[in-house]
Amino acid sequence: MDAKDNSHKGCLLLLAIVAIYAAGLAVGLWMDWPWLKFACYLLPGLAGAYVGSIYFAPEEKRYKNRFSRRTWTLLVIGYLALAALLAWWLEGRL
Repeated sequence: MDAKDNSHKGCLLLLAIVAIYAAGLAVGLWMDWPWLKFACYLLPGLAGAYVGSIYFAPEEKRYKNRFSRRTWTLLVIGYLALAALLAWWLEGRL
């Protein structure tokens, strides 16, 4: 596959994640759900790490440094736990 096609897929995936971020943030602010707000605040960092490691890494590093499914699962669980901790700590509720 051509590297240019691969980067276009990465850009589209990143734009889709940013759209989900914006929609989730709007709902979180509208419904006043602190956990959803903080989860959306942290989402671009996780999305950047995921998309960058798959679509924008050099070919030799793309497969060498790829996280396993278990590692990504642990990262997502940690991400959700961190969002809950921040919501509880800064807002006093989930």
